[in-house]
Amino acid sequence: MVSPHRVHYTLYQAAKLLVDPGNGGTITVIRDLQLCEMVSTGASQTRTLTDPTKPGIRFTLRHLTDGGDIAVTGAHGLNVAGNTVATFAEAGDQLDLISVTHTTGYRWEILVNTGVTLA
Repeated sequence: MVSPHRVHYTLYQAAKLLVDPGNGGTITVIRDLQLCEMVSTGASQTRTLTDPTKPGIRFTLRHLTDGGDIAVTGAHGLNVAGNTVATFAEAGDQLDLISVTHTTGYRWEILVNTGVTLA
């Protein structure tokens, strides 16, 4: 058990990098404050972002190396408009997300969008 006065230090020490699954892969966020830096190696690639398992999880998706566009699909939407596909076209494009309650469980909601196109 983590003592209350060490909780921030313990969170700081935890692994934050979530490995990019590559083209056609699935991104599954299992803990708070993770970062997935995606690398595209082809003209058009895809990833699927699974629904979160509880509310309040913060997660960042970032296009690290640009070899082509990456379209990431979230099954239950990525914003209140219901957009389900986020396209990362340039290195540095980034989405900061938080998990929220949805009628069928939980879904992602965009907090900050830096250069990502939604559809």
